[in-house]
Amino acid sequence: MLLNILRAFGELGDGFLHIGKNVSREQQVTIRKAFKRDLPSVAEVAKKAFSGKPDSYWAVVGFKRAQRVYVAEVGEKLIGVIEIEVIRLRNGRHGHIGYIFVDPAFQGRGIGKKLVKKAEEFFFSKNAIASWALTDEDNIVARKMFRSLDYQELDVEDVIRELGEEDAEKLLRRMIYWTGDIILRKKLV
Repeated sequence: MLLNILRAFGELGDGFLHIGKNVSREQQVTIRKAFKRDLPSVAEVAKKAFSGKPDSYWAVVGFKRAQRVYVAEVGEKLIGVIEIEVIRLRNGRHGHIGYIFVDPAFQGRGIGKKLVKKAEEFFFSKNAIASWALTDEDNIVARKMFRSLDYQELDVEDVIRELGEEDAEKLLRRMIYWTGDIILRKKLV
């Protein structure tokens, strides 16, 4: 089953991380808008994060098609990616987090949270009223990370009640929902 959200998240840190086990200096994680020239590095991180599974391919496709992509870097090394878009529904604009992934060597250091917060800033700037994401039911780390950022886990019936059947279908199709996926939503206003 193809998934929309990766399994690469960690706890929010202080914004610094150690590079390697024996490195004594700390470097700042920076989040910036992605450029086309980042594609090879994005593909490399996706391959590592997804262990060569189909999502490593689809994450690269998402990079090419997403409305906006942000990357996390330490120095000049790309270590994380988030692919996002804004969807217009009848009750307003909604943010959608497509793929989010972090190099396994840098997981567990708050980089996923930093990427999600950057996505939320973008959604807010576009007057989105909510941020949505999907993850696999057994992706406990991602679920914990999203819950720590005030996302609620919803089922399809909850989404239909909130958006109406037509808009729920539009959103879930755009998110590439599969039966059993966990739907995550955070209200932004």
